[in-house]
Amino acid sequence: MSPAVSTPNSSEAPIRIGPISTELTPANFEALRSIVLQHTGISLNASKMELVKRRFLPRLRALSLTNFGDYVEYLSANFDTEGVAFCNAITTNLTSFFREQHHFELVGTMMRAMLARRDRKPGRIRVWSAGCSAGQEAYSLAITLRETFPDLDRLDIKILATDLDENCLSSARRGVYPQREFEKMPRPLLERYFSEAPSPGKHMPGRCFQAGDALKSLVTFNKLNLMHTWPMRGPFDFILCRNVFIYFDKDTQLQILRKFSALQPVGGYLCLGHSEIIPPPPSLGYQMTGKTAYRRV
Repeated sequence: MSPAVSTPNSSEAPIRIGPISTELTPANFEALRSIVLQHTGISLNASKMELVKRRFLPRLRALSLTNFGDYVEYLSANFDTEGVAFCNAITTNLTSFFREQHHFELVGTMMRAMLARRDRKPGRIRVWSAGCSAGQEAYSLAITLRETFPDLDRLDIKILATDLDENCLSSARRGVYPQREFEKMPRPLLERYFSEAPSPGKHMPGRCFQAGDALKSLVTFNKLNLMHTWPMRGPFDFILCRNVFIYFDKDTQLQILRKFSALQPVGGYLCLGHSEIIPPPPSLGYQMTGKTAYRRV
């Protein structure tokens, strides 16, 4: 064991002695993979060794640890304090505005039909962006709603956006994005819903734009681990959980789909990512209604 390792009950980072070893042994990879699965539900196969190394090397440096074996021991003794940084490091946060445009078109079209029905509470719609990353999906939904319903403020329509990554949620709540993220957004939408904002730091240099109150007022951002207990009761008319299931094994996917189904009324819609060809079993009551889109029947 390296002399850099902390005592088992220490919550303080040890002092590093010597250079960092970047070798990730199979045993250390297995230990980290097990911890990732336990706490996030993300299933990593052997091909992800390099990814794991890249994601956790910054944690070794931040904690002044010498090698991955030290980090495994540190996690075991200090997960209460290191757990957030650990989960943030392994989650992937690739998203963009209006990614997979057909889902937003579906939301706009089907929402009009829902609000025309007489067998539901007037004007009430609930949308959940599950795995919202830095907020682009949630704000794309908010823009879709604003553009679909000019009288939106008279309706009871709300968006819940959740993610495991605290850093992403902080970014989402700020709603500040670099100019390059708006290259595919029509100029009128950018001017209507965003305003120019100062750069939030070196990680986002250059010209930036911030979501305005017209969007922020529709969205609530909360932390949620899909593997833990869900506090919300629903029902949700639309659930978007896109490019999240690709990190889960089949049993975990089915477990989450069951919970989605329990929170959706007949006529609700579930949208998955384009690479997630995992139709929900018929027993869950979903029927394919479009490209990676399912209707609760």
